[in-house]
Amino acid sequence: MSKITGLFSKIVGPAAVMAAGTMGAGAVATFILAGAWFRYDLLWVVVAILPLFVIFVDSASRIGLLNTDDGILSLIRSQIHPSLAWLILLINVPVHLLVAMGQMSVMTSALMSVFTFYPPEAGAPSDYVQTYRIAETALSLVVATFIYWLLSSNGYERMQKAMTSLMIVMLVCFLVVALRGFQELPAILAGFVPKIPDDLAVPGSDSMRLSGPSIMAIIGTALAPAALLGIPYMSADNSKGTPDLKREFRKAVINLGVVFGCYSIFVMVAGGFALYGLADHAQIDTVHEAGRVLVKAFPAGLGFLGPLIFSIGISLAALTTFVVVVQVVSYWLLDMLGFDWHDRADNVRFKHMLKFWIFVPAILAPFWSFPALLKVLLLMGVNALLIPMVMIIVIVLVNRQQVMGPYRANTGRNAILVIGAIISIWLSVVKLPGYIAMVF
Repeated sequence: MSKITGLFSKIVGPAAVMAAGTMGAGAVATFILAGAWFRYDLLWVVVAILPLFVIFVDSASRIGLLNTDDGILSLIRSQIHPSLAWLILLINVPVHLLVAMGQMSVMTSALMSVFTFYPPEAGAPSDYVQTYRIAETALSLVVATFIYWLLSSNGYERMQKAMTSLMIVMLVCFLVVALRGFQELPAILAGFVPKIPDDLAVPGSDSMRLSGPSIMAIIGTALAPAALLGIPYMSADNSKGTPDLKREFRKAVINLGVVFGCYSIFVMVAGGFALYGLADHAQIDTVHEAGRVLVKAFPAGLGFLGPLIFSIGISLAALTTFVVVVQVVSYWLLDMLGFDWHDRADNVRFKHMLKFWIFVPAILAPFWSFPALLKVLLLMGVNALLIPMVMIIVIVLVNRQQVMGPYRANTGRNAILVIGAIISIWLSVVKLPGYIAMVF
């Protein structure tokens, strides 16, 4: 037990919270659908983004560790320009409201599917549609109440431990689902060789599953604005005494590189093994469809565990992302309005802000009519369009003497940061037409 406790203490921290939040329903949607549509052909993208993910989030974390009284939006306002800080807020708050709604939809649909209560399909009886809507609304409020209790009872420290625990449970869930897929090891290894798969036609329609937007969504999953603009606040709240930047970097490598990397690979392998071979694999776009067909991931006689474990895993994934989103939006708004933004048990204003951003998405989510798994994928694509601006801001701040003091980014770190920014800009420009085509 002491060894487990010691290992947990080496993992827990802001990087673990952000990893858990990144391992959300949007990540599940991105990787499970990438596997379902393109098998293992996009595994190389996961490996390519991990160094960028670690370095960018660690760099943003350092901003918070070295500026515990100044939020990153305040630093943008003072060090770059106030209008840029307000622009970021006005863009990201509505986007992350939609993200929170998407995560809540995934949570409720996944939990209800455990009890074989599935979202109504086209042509479903009106009585069933109404009953499902009422049940979904009631469950959303119950889940929102639980989340508010989790976040408001003992401040940041309790939330951090809970999120780290959920991250470990999610990793195990999707490892179990992916295990049988590793019997196709040669095909999996081939997926780590960079290549762009052909676009996939959806039978019976004019729609296409485009590889470009899927690549954008994978990048947007890891390099999301909420991660880079949220972890400075969490790092500041977690800071005690003199910051140990090397220790925090090691945690970033473990949580964001190793844990998130394994999780991403497990989910894509599970999707590629269990879903790609189906005749209708190009049509899959809902939690229910993905979970139901994962029976193939288990030996004969245990197939019923596939949908159950998948549903539990994806509901926990949605929970962790929802928690990070509502917390980060609360940080942003309080910081920009000049209030105390720290997540402490005695900060009543922070609790009120949390309450608003937890319950509003919970109330609105049941009335957003769009496949839950697909809408979070689309929002990950939106993140890929927003992230270049945020990445450039991080590069500017980690090189400012007034912000970082003697800990400004060195040449190696700057090289990786610049490469990441260039890649994100290129993808946003080149892949934008395909992404717009998929959305509209």
